[in-house]
Amino acid sequence: MPTNAPTIRDASDILNNFEPTVAPSGPILVATDTSPASDAAFPIARLIAASLHAPVNVVSALRPNAMPMYAFDTVPYPMRAEPYLVEGRQSMIERQMARTVPSATPWPVRVRVGEPLHEIVDDARTIDARVIVVGRGRHTVLGRTLGGESVLRLLQLGDTPVLAAQPGIDALARNVVIATDFSAFSLYAAQVAINLIAPGATVRLVHVGPSLSDADTTLQAYAEGYAKEAEKGFALLKEHLEPHGVTLETVTLHGNPSERLIEYLDATHADLVVTATHGYGFLRRMVLGSVTTELVRSAPCSVLCVPGRARTIAAARANATAHQQTRSYAINVLDAELNAFTTRNVGRSCSVEMDRDDFGAQTLGHDMSLVGATYDKHDRSMTLMFGASSLQGEHLSHGMQGCESVHTISNAEGRDQVMRIVHQGGQTLLLLE
Repeated sequence: MPTNAPTIRDASDILNNFEPTVAPSGPILVATDTSPASDAAFPIARLIAASLHAPVNVVSALRPNAMPMYAFDTVPYPMRAEPYLVEGRQSMIERQMARTVPSATPWPVRVRVGEPLHEIVDDARTIDARVIVVGRGRHTVLGRTLGGESVLRLLQLGDTPVLAAQPGIDALARNVVIATDFSAFSLYAAQVAINLIAPGATVRLVHVGPSLSDADTTLQAYAEGYAKEAEKGFALLKEHLEPHGVTLETVTLHGNPSERLIEYLDATHADLVVTATHGYGFLRRMVLGSVTTELVRSAPCSVLCVPGRARTIAAARANATAHQQTRSYAINVLDAELNAFTTRNVGRSCSVEMDRDDFGAQTLGHDMSLVGATYDKHDRSMTLMFGASSLQGEHLSHGMQGCESVHTISNAEGRDQVMRIVHQGGQTLLLLE
């Protein structure tokens, strides 16, 4: 194969990506602005709740009035929402519930005051919601409180999966498409989705790869290797999902991911499409990010988006089985411990997320090869290094000052899965795939 041809990960690397996780298990959260566009959220929430025997909560947010203040600076001064406005919103939600789910026992309703999307995300985090359900409406309009752009914003702000429900749904999804790049993130999205669809549903695992059918002879070996590795990735996904009682099919498409996916959804009359929002797979092809944006805006069916945050999957892995092992490293021997950690894990693909007190979670990178981890006891600083290999010079470093504690989570076989570093100003998570 030519030296400038793309590289494909070995099958053993794929196997390392598939560690057990568990989906969220809190209440279902319906988010509504009381408009007709949000009506669709209520029937699907009732269907999911009945299937999972899960409670349903409803949240709505009032943006407080703002009064301009012209003293030293021209700034808006937020005013508290008057009680009658909160009571009015509560009454509107109760009427919406009575109209959309007339036979349901009334669900708890919370009316919050503040920036609506931030309030919804905060409410979901407070109750550990398993999914936020919103209505898509017939047409997505910029500026609508819970329109398509706001769904994307909910995904950016929070870790909770978001289901944007198509109007007219009267049954759980039975014809489901799950977009996958074979990463830990898309596997996690699939595991979340399996719990929200009809028993015995037909699930098509769809990967969109590059167009290689017309590749010249210099890339034929790559095209053949790509196809073989995709087959292995599909096999591993099926191994993890088949015990859930769904019928699984696998499909590989080629070309522009968002265009091909939307064409496929139309052709198969899908009820639901599922995608993760972050993550790169072993084939280095994203069915995420901009693709998620296009699916939320243009898919002809309901859309389930699952944020692929390192901390979300880390928490899920930690709770997946009683055989997980958590270990804390003593700071006074941390340099030696990190040397051993590096020896065990050098070359493994990983994702890194920094969660700071001042600006929240920031993804530093996905699908990076671990080169090493070091600690300097003189200034209590720790450095993570990533690159193509430990021998090829160029690498990316991430430094953390004022390290306070370091913990790892390992699976039943003792293989490291997550490293959590608590340091000055926040924490950093290293998710090993």
